[in-house]
Amino acid sequence: MSEPRKIKRHGVSSRQNIVVRDPGPAVEITIASLAAGGDGVGRDATGRVTFIPRTAPGDVVRARITQATSSFARAELVEVVTPSPDRVEPPCPHFQRGCGGCQWQHVSRTAQLAAKQAIVAGALRKLEGLNVHPIADPAPELHWRRRARFHVVGGKVGLYQLDSHRVLDIDHCPQLEDKLDTALGQVAASSPPDGELALVVGHRGDVAIGVGRPWRGAERLVGRAAIRGVTADRQTVGDPVIEIEPGLWGGPWMFAQASAAGNAALIARVRDVVGKGTGKLLELYAGSGNFTRSFIADGWKVLATDGVAPDRPIGFEYRVGPVAEVLSALEGPFEVIILDPPRAGAAEAIDGIVRLAPQTIVYISCDPATLARDAGKLAAAGYGATDAWPFDLMPQTSHLEVVMRFVRADGVPTA
Repeated sequence: MSEPRKIKRHGVSSRQNIVVRDPGPAVEITIASLAAGGDGVGRDATGRVTFIPRTAPGDVVRARITQATSSFARAELVEVVTPSPDRVEPPCPHFQRGCGGCQWQHVSRTAQLAAKQAIVAGALRKLEGLNVHPIADPAPELHWRRRARFHVVGGKVGLYQLDSHRVLDIDHCPQLEDKLDTALGQVAASSPPDGELALVVGHRGDVAIGVGRPWRGAERLVGRAAIRGVTADRQTVGDPVIEIEPGLWGGPWMFAQASAAGNAALIARVRDVVGKGTGKLLELYAGSGNFTRSFIADGWKVLATDGVAPDRPIGFEYRVGPVAEVLSALEGPFEVIILDPPRAGAAEAIDGIVRLAPQTIVYISCDPATLARDAGKLAAAGYGATDAWPFDLMPQTSHLEVVMRFVRADGVPTA
């Protein structure tokens, strides 16, 4: 038995005695559902929850336990005894080779959407009076990704194999938009430096590339495969800041929603929730202005903030700094506060938001678990969650987005 250590996986974070052992005899398990991390979930003969990658709801499988605690276990798939009706042939050969970039290519789209709906509903189940709407599905099943990151080892580009840090070489990916996929092939053939590789394609079809180390071959890439610019450590060749969408500029390392169609649907929902207005709106974690552009177009007086300045100056009021510090320096009133934090959530911002006492809060989240945590804090401060709108913006993966509206207890929704 190993020494107790801190773990965090599938929402588990505790100090437990973990048994890691050589795979033993295979056991038969029926898969009941899909977990937020992407694994199938079933119970072993003792009733213990068991997580098994590459399984689908309804599968009967044989699997070997590889890790166990008193409350859950992890296992590796040995064989599918009886396939689920929702098990499909994966469209990508890299997935079949063990690529860990996607989790659910073996699961039907109908089952993927149902799983994400259930994950959101389960995470938010303790919020009284919340209406969880049916999940939206705006992105195509493949060729939707306009932004991607890869690993480079020994000059070869790829992604980690499932449950490992071994890099599987990949020079084409069916999840990428066609022009980004072409650029990936060009970069992969150019021996990029080891480390992280970032790519993004703009709405006009131009591509920006980023690597974390100096690269002598960067200059030769510019002009090929629609590559407009490369940033390599502190070296810049061409112009790596491109117009990702009209009015939204950024480089290869900037966060942007990976799907253009998905982002358009997400923005439309947030605009509908916020509505038009002439009052003051505060946007936290604003990035390069993905949502901000629409709020200004809808008449709001916007103050946008984030911890890092945008790649290119933006024509609206913007404050840079840690979110808690920015909030502590502000005075209201703000009618609406919008936040789109990273996966870790916005725990550091809740007190400041409540102090400013907006009528409406709109929270955009990529993690239902941290959203539920922060929603509980807002509820305790007098903000009721009225509606949640899930979005599947990243098909074939376990990732999703949720838009949630909160209203101050003494008020009504603004839209």
